[in-house]
Amino acid sequence: MDFAERKYRFIEQFMKIKNSKKLKRFEELLIAETSKETTIVAYSAEGEPITKEEYVKMILLADESINLGKFTAIDDLEKEVQDW
Repeated sequence: MDFAERKYRFIEQFMKIKNSKKLKRFEELLIAETSKETTIVAYSAEGEPITKEEYVKMILLADESINLGKFTAIDDLEKEVQDW
């Protein structure tokens, strides 16, 4: 099967998608693959894609929070978990 035939078969299967969540995932993948600026490097716990730019911002914000003392120490977290 040549490349053109593979794409045609993919399009045929793609046209059968009826679930909007699945369609959205394909759209995101297509955008990521065709745009170097929006390369997806991770996914959130909810399954949403995270671009490299967004991921770097998240890390920088986390570092800033730590530097400002906005974090929970492991000892405090362990105590909190015991109360659950």
